[in-house]
Amino acid sequence: MEFHTPNFAGITLLPQFQDIPIELNSARLYKYSLPFKQPLVLKHITLHEREGHILILTDAHGHAGMGEVSPLPGFSRETLGTTLLNTTLLLDKMIATGEFAAHCYSKKRGGWEDGIAPSVAYFGVETAILSLLASIKSVTPGELIFGKSSERVPINGLIRGSLSDWAPQAEKAINAGFKTLKVKVGRINSVLEARGIQEIRKMVGPDIKLRLDANRSWDLVTAIEFGKSVEPTDIEYIEEPLQNPVELPRFFDACNVPFAFDETLHHVMDPTISFDAYTGLRALVLKPTLIACTARLIALVNQARDKGVLPVLSSSYESDVGLTALAQLAGSISGEEIAVGLDTRSALTVGTTKAPATIEDGWMSTKPLTIQDLDFSHCELLYES
Repeated sequence: MEFHTPNFAGITLLPQFQDIPIELNSARLYKYSLPFKQPLVLKHITLHEREGHILILTDAHGHAGMGEVSPLPGFSRETLGTTLLNTTLLLDKMIATGEFAAHCYSKKRGGWEDGIAPSVAYFGVETAILSLLASIKSVTPGELIFGKSSERVPINGLIRGSLSDWAPQAEKAINAGFKTLKVKVGRINSVLEARGIQEIRKMVGPDIKLRLDANRSWDLVTAIEFGKSVEPTDIEYIEEPLQNPVELPRFFDACNVPFAFDETLHHVMDPTISFDAYTGLRALVLKPTLIACTARLIALVNQARDKGVLPVLSSSYESDVGLTALAQLAGSISGEEIAVGLDTRSALTVGTTKAPATIEDGWMSTKPLTIQDLDFSHCELLYES
């Protein structure tokens, strides 16, 4: 069956990439289960393995497109079973109609019907479509939309573990070539954590960028006390320090530490919402798996750029296929200028490719994957058409 690809699902492709004919040959959906090296302790859940789905589209000429559909337990509003159903329904509809129109985005209304966030299935299907188109035209998926891409993207090194591990891990990350570090805070006493950040700054020197992530752990008083303690250490930003994000401008006014939105974005149904009231907003941490569709992602990227705010792509512990897709999008959205949060593959024992999505000297490649790169030994075929 031949498909044609005009602009779809609220995504505007560049003129030279519109209406590309595709002779779709197959659609296959696999489930993967990948053990973590150590149990992954998140805010609301502890995970022992990462589960998700890999979608592969192929055309009659041997081109392949790949996407990942992997809701993150404790953060996504959907289950793996729900996304499986949504993905297969989307694929069935696409094959039956010959149209790549993935979700209920309404151009006339300028948003999503009934204010309901799209399923993570949409981002996975759209990524596979973009990947297939990119393969046909020998470009990256991001180039279809933004017209440019870097060959690599800088990564912020993730500092995990207990307070006593912070400085050794930071030193190891700097020696490995990372120029930006991200530290998880809000897990123990805030005074002790502030001292830990001060120690890291002394150890890494003034030229390394430091980012913090509090995952909405504090009330306003605690956050301000912490912010005043770390303000001299020149923090690039702290993600979601407050339980109530409405108070974030008061936090910034009190301690002068810039902040970033992360979880807040997952509840924003209107991607054109204004952030003008949020004095001190430095970055939007964009997790496409949780934002759930490409059109919302693009709208938020454009919002960030218009306001002089950093668009920082970040992963949700996807497999190698998902991380590669995110790196390719980052290559077009932020290029080599902004470190992105894709340092999660090292938490898994195995992956979905024969060679893992690796970081070398603090950088990740945006090179596309081929079918030959994939490793299906930890996968189960669930759908084929």
